[in-house]
Amino acid sequence: MVGMAARCIVALLVLMSSAEWGVPASASSARAAMPLAQISSFSYGVILDTTNGTSMRLAREAGFTHAKMVLYWPRLEPSPGQLLWHATKENDLDNVMKAAAVEGLALVLRIDEVPGWAGGSPAGADLAAVERFYAELARYGQGRVVGYEILNEPNLPFEWGGPPDAAAYTAFLQAAHRGVKATDPGALVIGGGPSPNTGGYGGTIEDLDFLHGMYAAGARGSFDVLGIHNYGGNVEPERDPAECGICFRRAELYRDVMLQRGDAATPVWATEYGWLMDPGGYLGQYDWMKVSPEQQADYLVRSYQYAARNWPWLTGGLLSNLDASTSPYHTGPEDGLPWFAILNPDHSTRPAYEAFKRMRAEQMEAERLAAPAQTSPAAPAQAAVAEAAQAAFPASGADGTLGRREFVRVVNTDGQGVSLRREPSVRAARVTVAPEGARLEIVGQNRQAEGRAWWNVRLPNGATGWVAADYTAPEE
Repeated sequence: MVGMAARCIVALLVLMSSAEWGVPASASSARAAMPLAQISSFSYGVILDTTNGTSMRLAREAGFTHAKMVLYWPRLEPSPGQLLWHATKENDLDNVMKAAAVEGLALVLRIDEVPGWAGGSPAGADLAAVERFYAELARYGQGRVVGYEILNEPNLPFEWGGPPDAAAYTAFLQAAHRGVKATDPGALVIGGGPSPNTGGYGGTIEDLDFLHGMYAAGARGSFDVLGIHNYGGNVEPERDPAECGICFRRAELYRDVMLQRGDAATPVWATEYGWLMDPGGYLGQYDWMKVSPEQQADYLVRSYQYAARNWPWLTGGLLSNLDASTSPYHTGPEDGLPWFAILNPDHSTRPAYEAFKRMRAEQMEAERLAAPAQTSPAAPAQAAVAEAAQAAFPASGADGTLGRREFVRVVNTDGQGVSLRREPSVRAARVTVAPEGARLEIVGQNRQAEGRAWWNVRLPNGATGWVAADYTAPEE
């Protein structure tokens, strides 16, 4: 959406210390080969404006499975080959990866801008540099970043850095795709994401025309998922897109283009969408979008319900947003981002947050009750991950305990430690963090949950709970 890029979040990212997170920053080879984005049948994501631990915890507690964050290429590689994640652990990339990992959220990254040495803008980008950058980024993020959204709303001149050009964007997308797939074939490449219903004004390209232009330039096959920004406007999510410009069901118009172009097999993610809560004042370009807090909550839940009933091709959503209201960089009187947020500035929750949380709790309870009798579409992927974990950590006891192996050590966390949780779930409350190398005693049955093995353990200080087997190894 025009003006939606949050340019100032990077200042918050660099303030967060890597020692704060206390959770794995690296994943096992089994998880790296099977990204979480492929395990879940639907990816319930949310855009976060900060790496604040409270925000991350609230995202997990609400039932979100994925976190989307925005980083900037010039800050990650200020000169050719100077990749800051190799120079110091205090860098934007490590900070967002660790923040998401604290709460077990799968991470989706959008990388904006182009450094001056590589062309200065997407419009002038050196495509060889684009490919190399994404290859190194995906190599480092393997097992921790599940998807990469390639640029933001490239049909806008100020985002593209010149007159928008669907063919040129396609070339950029193809270079990024080659880079990601060269080093992390399992990661998702998300293409597209045009600004909706621009009408071609101000030098923009209308979103549907831009998408047709991408396909005409050979974009098919260069993205695993099409990203769309189907904001709800000021109307209910069921509103016919023939009656509105910016509205939730505009997604169907994008899908029509995909079908016309023979790309029915590629799924869609709504990588930005939501409704703007009325702040009781004038909001400039966003003023027409205002809805009441109760409508924001109601429309959000109804949007998921409508999509579940009608859009089998929509496999993920990244709600905009969780916490822009808490950021010190979004305080302008006409800044809309804080009012798309579902948290208040003090991290108290808005009605939309509570409505989503109730919806997800009901879904998860229904899934739990149905699990013994049904096989979910994601079962083969879950079984593959569980099988890999069990191969590394076999359960020899008849009751599912580790048998003669009474102790395990915490490993593969890059010094961050592993979360001890109250239940075998990344959504469960964290009891404490078991540091790298800690000796854990097996005290009960292991359990398969969420596509991985979990050990019931006791720490040396007596704390008990569950840890993911991915981050443990039998004591020799």
